[in-house]
Amino acid sequence: MLLAFSTAFSQNSDQLLKLQEKLYSGNYEEFQSASKKIDSTSLSTQDKALYYYLNARALELNNEEGKAYEYLRASRKLYLSIDSVSKAMDINLDIAYLLQAQEGNTIPYKFYIEEYLSYAEKIQDTLKMVKGYGNMAMCHAANNNYDISIDYYKKGLNLLDYTDFKTVKSSFYNNLANLYNEKLNQPDAGIYYLKKDIEILKEINAPAEDYFHNYVNLASSYRHKKDFITANKYLRLADSLPLQNYEIKSKLIIYDNFQENYAELSNYKEAYKYLLLTRKYTNSINTTEQNIAINDIHTKYKTKEKELENEILKQDAKTSKIFLYIIVGVLVVALVIGFLIIKNARRKEKISHQEKLIEKQKLEKALKDYELSTIDVMLEGQEKERQRIANELHDNLGSMLATLKINFENLKLRKTEAKDVEDKLYKKTDDLIEEAYQKVRRLAHAKNAGVFAREGLIPNVKKLTEKISIPKKIKFDFIAYGFDERLDNSLEIAIFRIVQELATNIIKHAQATEASIQLTQHDDVINIIIEDNGVGFDADNVNSVDGMGIASIRKKTEQLGGSFTIDSTTGKGTTILIDLPI
Repeated sequence: MLLAFSTAFSQNSDQLLKLQEKLYSGNYEEFQSASKKIDSTSLSTQDKALYYYLNARALELNNEEGKAYEYLRASRKLYLSIDSVSKAMDINLDIAYLLQAQEGNTIPYKFYIEEYLSYAEKIQDTLKMVKGYGNMAMCHAANNNYDISIDYYKKGLNLLDYTDFKTVKSSFYNNLANLYNEKLNQPDAGIYYLKKDIEILKEINAPAEDYFHNYVNLASSYRHKKDFITANKYLRLADSLPLQNYEIKSKLIIYDNFQENYAELSNYKEAYKYLLLTRKYTNSINTTEQNIAINDIHTKYKTKEKELENEILKQDAKTSKIFLYIIVGVLVVALVIGFLIIKNARRKEKISHQEKLIEKQKLEKALKDYELSTIDVMLEGQEKERQRIANELHDNLGSMLATLKINFENLKLRKTEAKDVEDKLYKKTDDLIEEAYQKVRRLAHAKNAGVFAREGLIPNVKKLTEKISIPKKIKFDFIAYGFDERLDNSLEIAIFRIVQELATNIIKHAQATEASIQLTQHDDVINIIIEDNGVGFDADNVNSVDGMGIASIRKKTEQLGGSFTIDSTTGKGTTILIDLPI
């Protein structure tokens, strides 16, 4: 029995820490109930990473390793996204152990351990280095490189001699014993390490699960020594332990070993009893391959059938025939059901593809309609501005200038009048000129502001993100910093067009579910950051990507005297950075 190294995280919200406490204290049902009440979409990235990790461990305890694997990968990705490298590396070991423990696993996992070990050696963390050596040892043992495996175990034990990590040392002794028992057929070496392990277990007051691994491995050692009676003694000790986790798998291991030992002792009645129990527990954890031990014990029954000729073996023969008929019937039904499932899955896939195309067309139409309506509003506003300016010129400024012209003509006609009358006329004329100047200045400001300026850049971008966000499809977040004063109208329009074009790209090409737009004004620079969690692309070949308009956006940025940077990797989302001078 191989051991895993557990991983626990903290520094999260109280809600997630309470959920973690329920799981680690063994309250599985309470954990499930509390977990279902949490809306994961509302969690912070760090809380969501822990939420996925806890669900993975719960699924693993419930023998749902496939789902657990997916949750572990999702949690690791989230921790890497917030630079929690240490936590992500710990999950590497969880993933490696989960894959290594699966029969018939074809998913490579060695690189997870190598990445973890490289990180541990880089930061010179003794405990992490030891865990890395232990997992590398298990990996080599699984690939029949037993000498290399033993070297890694001893390398870890040498480090542990200078530490107080007794629980980890216990795991190493247990795993070494398992290697000597099952792979090298050296049971005496296995017993040597298991006795060292039992001393540590007593010293640290270890839980029942740790004693279980020790007893099962001791039973294995004595089975290899052909001492089946002593082997069964340790199996009974293991079966009597009050286990909290992995109870079904543990029972399967014990009963499978019992039936083999009793078969070797020619006690076929007990062997058959434990064979049935093994079948029962095998079915309960959805094992997909036939149990080899069943075939072995069945062969032994056939060999002894003529000698024993007892009712137990006759009943077993009948049971086997019925069991065969049932298997054939189940296989036929399974083939029919499988065909129908595949056919239905293909039909659903086709419908899903059509729905995605329709959804994409709706998004493109919504964007186009929004863009056209924006242009219409702008043109309508510009026309109203022109009309207002014309009215101002005609009604106010025109009449004022006409009056001014009459005053100048009066000045020419009244050259002979008294000086005080002339001074009054000059003053009145000067006031009219000043008033005309102020009106012209106000008109110029009004024209300069334009229709777009009435609301400005920030409200318009906010409206854009609200318009293009679609519930359960894609969500755009908008954040703005600075912008205490208005920008030039032409610059605001240019920035809006750039943001609008990049948001359109995300909807059309990124296949993202979340995106963010961040505008920041500091000193004399406008900073634009647009991110998404989509499929990404090869930034080095961006010019060859059709239909994204990146080249035109880059050119527009350069015309404004700014810089344009793309950070994107296939499968890991995209970040675009733009800096524009004010």
